Amino acid sequence: MKKISPGAVVLARAVLTGDDEDVPASEDVPAEDQVGMAALITGLFILAVQRQFPEVPSRGEIIRFVAELRAALPSGTTVDARATEGLITTVMDAKPREEIPQEVRAEVVLEVINYILDPDKIGTDELEAVLAKAVEFAEEHGLDAQLATERAHESRS
Repeated sequence: MKKISPGAVVLARAVLTGDDEDVPASEDVPAEDQVGMAALITGLFILAVQRQFPEVPSRGEIIRFVAELRAALPSGTTVDARATEGLITTVMDAKPREEIPQEVRAEVVLEVINYILDPDKIGTDELEAVLAKAVEFAEEHGLDAQLATERAHESRS
């Protein structure tokens, strides 16, 4: 089990709260923090999707959620609906979908996390609790998203 660095937790918290005042420029972030941040974002995405859908949703429920997410985005911001549906479905059933380009995947993951885990919606205490769970999850699973989604699916069964 690899420990997540404190710097990675600071970066993840900044993503969640939008408070990036003390966050260094990406080229100044140590490699250890970058790897830990990637693992945390994976964990946060899985936990956010499971929070949104405590039971396996129908395709229609996922489509409605994605429509709500897209409608809530700031003007001029878009997110790929098909990729969002695919990534959410992957968390729910642990079956890989068609290849989604990394930049699209990153955008989808961050928008879903920010929408579901918005501190104004869930509160700071709940946000910190989810972040703590994500640290545990990331330390256990690291960057292996497929393994993580399979185990997440198994734990829901």
